[in-house]
Amino acid sequence: MSIRCSIFGEVSLAAAFMILAVGSVPISGQTTAGQTRPRSLANRNDGSATITKENEPRVGSPEANAKAKKIYKAGVQYGNAGLFRQAAESFQHALILKPDYSDAYRSLGRAQMDLNQWEQAVQSLEQALTLAPKDKEARRLLDEARLKLTSTTSEEPESQQPAASLVAMNVTPSTSSTSTTSVSENEPALTKIYRVGPGDVLDVLLGATPPTDSNGITITTSGLLVHSALAEPLPVAGLTVEEITARLQSALEQRPSTANAKVSVGIRDYVSHTILVSGLVQDPGTKILRREAIPLSVVVADAQPLPEAGRVTVVRIESNESFTVDLAQTAEMSMLIHPGDVITLQATPNQFFYVAGDVKAPGEKVFRSGLTLTQAIITAGGPTGKAKEARLSRDDGKGFLKETRYKLKEIASGKLLDPLIQPGDRITIIN
Repeated sequence: MSIRCSIFGEVSLAAAFMILAVGSVPISGQTTAGQTRPRSLANRNDGSATITKENEPRVGSPEANAKAKKIYKAGVQYGNAGLFRQAAESFQHALILKPDYSDAYRSLGRAQMDLNQWEQAVQSLEQALTLAPKDKEARRLLDEARLKLTSTTSEEPESQQPAASLVAMNVTPSTSSTSTTSVSENEPALTKIYRVGPGDVLDVLLGATPPTDSNGITITTSGLLVHSALAEPLPVAGLTVEEITARLQSALEQRPSTANAKVSVGIRDYVSHTILVSGLVQDPGTKILRREAIPLSVVVADAQPLPEAGRVTVVRIESNESFTVDLAQTAEMSMLIHPGDVITLQATPNQFFYVAGDVKAPGEKVFRSGLTLTQAIITAGGPTGKAKEARLSRDDGKGFLKETRYKLKEIASGKLLDPLIQPGDRITIIN
């Protein structure tokens, strides 16, 4: 299972989990204190961790370079999910381990652009070009960051929400259909885009002219963009930033005063795409998505599941569907979460198997994943004598029991594989 990004390359979806163990460095000017509305998944409210060098490999060593590459891939996964702050922290950590990592500087600059940190982005991208002068993508991003920096007349508020990148991320995660989840062929494309909705706040620039509203333009409840340069409000609900830019450019070309104005549109504040996370997590509540869909694994990791959490239920209001996913099943955790979904983490309900026959403590036993026949016999106190055979009866799915017999001596000698137990199994030990 992989994710391909046109800028960053190929990344394992499992990197979404690796980031939980990776240190991070704080980004200046970022705070989530005093939030009164649902926070975005890109803005954690648990503070920033700091990197300690005690266990870090020596800078420049093969170990440091390998670790930097892993952390960089984790940062790419964060960026693909719209978690720009965590992405920037990962890239900064990678640069501590490998200071000449040009890709990390370029990606850091892009993440800083997504965070409205234009001055820092310019510095990072300039460093990327110093290390890799032929990097065309870094050059393009640098030009864009410089233009934005020079057109900004006042410094952005420190607590401001990050704006969307003007360049759409090209991410195509692999998905798998399972017994509890299913993903249509068109769903992976949803992780590439964000369609504007009511309440979202846009930054609209016309050439080098400073924006008329320093607080951005809020999309109305009816999905309209109201701008002083427009003859009438522009319907934008359901459109991407690129589509809005094209429509706005076309509308302005109809007026002589703005016919030659170059339009630049970015998302300053994400509001319209919300999900609800509850249950056995450290950080429950309403969250804001920055894509049309993101992997369930990213949502769960951001919410910080408690140790006792074993499964997650996803209720999709729009289609009246419900999915149940085992947290240990990586393939199932790649299902995509949509705006409006309700995600609840729960403990795995107790399941049982049964042991009878010549054992010291027969009866109902609690099942756990990975339990073998030999271990099941031990949970029943072991055999009362020299056990010869185990008879395992299992439901065949049609309501009938199918019995399999195992010679315990052959299992003990290694001649026969110790079989795994399933919930509901009946085991009878014969001396």
